Amino acid sequence: MTRAIIITNPAAARSDEAHLLASRRRLVRGGLAVEVAPTGAAGDGQRLARAAVEDGVEVVIAHGGDGTAMDVAAGLIGSEHRLGLLPAGTGNLLAGNLGISRSWRVASDLILRGAVRSVDVGRLTTRQVVRYFAVACGAGFDADLMRSTAARHKRAFGMGAYVATAVGLATEFKRSLLRVETDGVAHEARAAMILIANCGDLIPGLLRIRHDIRPDDGVFDVAILDAESLPGAAHVLWRLVLRRPDGHPGISFLRARSLRVTAEPALPAQADGEECGTTPLEVELVPLALHVLAPRAD
Repeated sequence: MTRAIIITNPAAARSDEAHLLASRRRLVRGGLAVEVAPTGAAGDGQRLARAAVEDGVEVVIAHGGDGTAMDVAAGLIGSEHRLGLLPAGTGNLLAGNLGISRSWRVASDLILRGAVRSVDVGRLTTRQVVRYFAVACGAGFDADLMRSTAARHKRAFGMGAYVATAVGLATEFKRSLLRVETDGVAHEARAAMILIANCGDLIPGLLRIRHDIRPDDGVFDVAILDAESLPGAAHVLWRLVLRRPDGHPGISFLRARSLRVTAEPALPAQADGEECGTTPLEVELVPLALHVLAPRAD
């Protein structure tokens, strides 16, 4: 019988123990031998995943949000072990970009019968941390937003908590002079935010950076966004919602496999919604390093 482990984050904003136990029963009925292990602190997911792999577990399942997913994934990167996702966080952006449903029933069935999809990951390095990400990392307004949104508000309001925080932050826009090296080529721009994307959807089904971004194309799409006021930021956001970012003076794009970013003044950094210190930062693409049970790619 195939062995599996569910690594669960009880503190995830949308975590539901009843759904977790129901999912485990469904997986067991489908032929998996499943144990459950909770996390208690940052890094536990990676530690538990590595220990499970060393013990012969074949499928490692992350139950939580994007932070939990990448904490667990960090213990699998570079191996052939499969990652299953049971979305239970606020954004669940990796699951959404791969077409994995928030329904525990559908997500459980994908773990049992889904295709193995190999995706690129990024490795972000700041002075403070080294962290892998699968969806996006960045510096500036997005990192301020993640840092400033309280966990209790995410549990209560879901994605709406980010919207409320964004309105408050946008009243005092912070802009920096960015120096960006992409594969050794230097660029300079004044911006409120730089986003280094491995996936296309920031909010699956609503907010897409570009239509042609794939998590397995071997390259990052880099968006440099600038605005001096709340109305300016709203206009930039609206162009992204309309999926017409090209040609707007506040939006510029680059592509690269590796980057170095400095900012004056320094900007806070994030990776898949987790705080990662401040600029300067370096980002490197690790091709097809993660194998996720998901619907087949189109």
